[in-house]
Amino acid sequence: MPASRKVFRYIWRIDAVLILVAAGAATLVISSSLLEDFGRIRRPARQSDTGIPVAAPEANVHPRLGHAEVVPGTDVMRATLTLESEGSGLSKVSGYGSSGGNTETRNILFIEGGQKAAHWLLPDNDHVIEGNIDVKDEEDKKTLATVVLVKPKDSTSENAPERLLLFDPSGKTVVEVASNATDIHLAKVSSGELTILFERNRRLVLAAFDAVSLAKRSEHEIEIPLLK
Repeated sequence: MPASRKVFRYIWRIDAVLILVAAGAATLVISSSLLEDFGRIRRPARQSDTGIPVAAPEANVHPRLGHAEVVPGTDVMRATLTLESEGSGLSKVSGYGSSGGNTETRNILFIEGGQKAAHWLLPDNDHVIEGNIDVKDEEDKKTLATVVLVKPKDSTSENAPERLLLFDPSGKTVVEVASNATDIHLAKVSSGELTILFERNRRLVLAAFDAVSLAKRSEHEIEIPLLK
């Protein structure tokens, strides 16, 4: 057999082995990807069947408790209670609430280290939390309080009046800032005073609270000159 034919035969055998190895690796990658996707598809159903019960057996809703997160600068953990809704909407401020999908935030659960019982921010799941702002200390970034807008779940108007609530990191001290607010602009703390700028009755309102006790100090409407 000519030497050239032997060389080509060896090269062909080597190429065949390389092709088999490459095919095996591709099959392994594809199989792993399919198994991972299948796991993603199966996981939500499994969580729905075995999730933590948060509603009474006779309740006609099936809310879901999300993963808990630590409130920055504290040992308090909190998790949101969400529920699939028929409509969709956009949160008025960043944070809790809808984000273009059909999931609504109905409540917030607080868990404190060393405490055996958790507690809810709201007494029921008949309200929707539109959004939140965590007010943090400018130096150590510790969360001092949180501001949220809360509306009845049956409210259909986007600009319907809502309750504006202010609460401490543990969720035990809750202050109603306004019962008929429509939006939150900002919340900040400076020199021990927590300030909230929000809308009520088509007017801007500035309210001030003690940053520690959350006791109300003052409130007044902002006069906005009309443009000519």
